[in-house]
Amino acid sequence: MNARGVSRATLAAAAAGAILTMALAASPAEGGTLSYTGSLQMARGTYIFTQPTSGYFFFNGLRFSSSSFSLAATIPVIYQNTPYVSYTGLGVLPSGGTESSSVNQRQGREPVLVPEIVEYNQYGIGDPVITAGLTLVKEGRSLPAVQISGTIKAPLASVERGFGTGEWDYSAGLGLSKRLGQVFLFADVSYWILGDLPELELKNAWSYAFSFGHAFSGGKLALMASYSGITEVIAGVAPPSSLGLGFSVRAGAASSLMLNAAVGLSEASPDLSLSVGWSIGL
Repeated sequence: MNARGVSRATLAAAAAGAILTMALAASPAEGGTLSYTGSLQMARGTYIFTQPTSGYFFFNGLRFSSSSFSLAATIPVIYQNTPYVSYTGLGVLPSGGTESSSVNQRQGREPVLVPEIVEYNQYGIGDPVITAGLTLVKEGRSLPAVQISGTIKAPLASVERGFGTGEWDYSAGLGLSKRLGQVFLFADVSYWILGDLPELELKNAWSYAFSFGHAFSGGKLALMASYSGITEVIAGVAPPSSLGLGFSVRAGAASSLMLNAAVGLSEASPDLSLSVGWSIGL
């Protein structure tokens, strides 16, 4: 293992340790809620290539949450019609997949010429993701809630099919949230350490998101608008960014349904993403 590999392994161990520490820091006596979470997502875009890619994702997972701690694990089933995008901890990226060397050779903003796909319909299991969050400061009259988080993505998916990179991804993040009557505001930022593809370096990156929402009907319904982005991940490719709109319905104290749509603002983002998600208290 080279020095970079040792560094990545050390950081992965540190991230795992941070998640374990947060889990141990949460008081079991505090109680909490266990939920089954899932979503169906569709992402379609041409990205930087001469052919469009459509991907469909079926996520399933479990989430434990209390007033100060959360722990979630999820794994996707993926279907896509080209191998030219890869699923990472940051979401879908136009890595080129089996043609990643072509992305390295891109000239300016010209589309990357990739082999025409006559028939390519692949599905399989994606990489599992574990995320833990710990509330450091609870929301006050004038102060926002402050939360730290850690995420690990394990490399179990097929690289050749575009379902993963074959490497670990991990992150540490900070989030702020504040409610003002029926209006709620969110902001979060995370630093991601990304594993590379065999022929393409993925730069470590910052991800960030800002959301504005409004609750209706006593909090049973909510409408939210969001902007999210990532700093440059692939050299010469405009950083991903998107605008989203979501609607949620709360069904009881621990269950909810969410509908979301997002439009990509850069060549590294899907042109259109649609999703329906749910959380069911157990």
